[in-house]
Amino acid sequence: MHRFKVTCYLASVALLLSIVGGLLIQSTAQAIPDTGREAISISANQASTAAEKITLTCQYPVLSSYAGSYFAYKVDLLYTGGNESRVFDLKARVPDGFTASITPAYGDTSEIAAVRLDPQKTYPDTISVTVRPYVWLVPEPGEYTITVEVSSGEVKASIDLKAIVTAKYDIDVAPSSGLLNTKATAGKDNYFNVSVTNTGSADLAKINFSSKITGGPSGWSITFNPESIDSLPVGDKREIQVDIKPTSKTISGDYMITISAEPEAKNAFGSFNLRVTVLTPTIWGWVGIGIVILVLAGLGFMFMRLGRR
Repeated sequence: MHRFKVTCYLASVALLLSIVGGLLIQSTAQAIPDTGREAISISANQASTAAEKITLTCQYPVLSSYAGSYFAYKVDLLYTGGNESRVFDLKARVPDGFTASITPAYGDTSEIAAVRLDPQKTYPDTISVTVRPYVWLVPEPGEYTITVEVSSGEVKASIDLKAIVTAKYDIDVAPSSGLLNTKATAGKDNYFNVSVTNTGSADLAKINFSSKITGGPSGWSITFNPESIDSLPVGDKREIQVDIKPTSKTISGDYMITISAEPEAKNAFGSFNLRVTVLTPTIWGWVGIGIVILVLAGLGFMFMRLGRR
């Protein structure tokens, strides 16, 4: 009886061990294929998300020009990974004081706000982004960032472009009266006023003046008062006096004088042409009249004497 109980006890233990061992083997066998399927599923989802994208590139992303000019960029758009074409919204963010327009890079000049892209194309589509300051505002020299954004749902991208604004040096020289002609008496001082204005975006220093006579005899005297301007801030205007003195032997008629202004740094230049009508002095007019009278009197006297003979 005792031996029978021991046998039953051992059989029960063996049965229990076989059941536990079977469960462990089944659990391990199921865990191995399940883990593999889960890894494959995650990889497939990641590949699908990463494959569809829009890429923006620009060959010349940094442009430089003087204040008041515009900047034009060509941006390439390449859509890949999709199954069909999509419409992408276009937007350009510009700094204060600037405005932007987006147009097709070639052909049509109409402004566009969206573009349809085909993922099957192997080459990019190109848009033109033009950035310009407001006409009434001249931007300060410096670097300005323009951001172009392209988006269609979750597929989006952006690119930063840079505009480097340099100082604009410009000078305007013109007659104060607005008239491009004047009169001058030969051999005498003749005064003419000229306005000099800084129309650029940077101060000008040490502005010198010069003149050139076209078609006139040598010996003319053209002087400026003051002879130069030490400094001319942006937007400021100065008036100078020009003394035009033709030589006393100048024949009456019209002559052309070019008056110019240029800073010592030679970063700006302004000029205008002035027509000068030269008159002879009054005394020489009377002398001429006297000579004519004497000639006529001499001719009359000769005719009278010859007539008596």
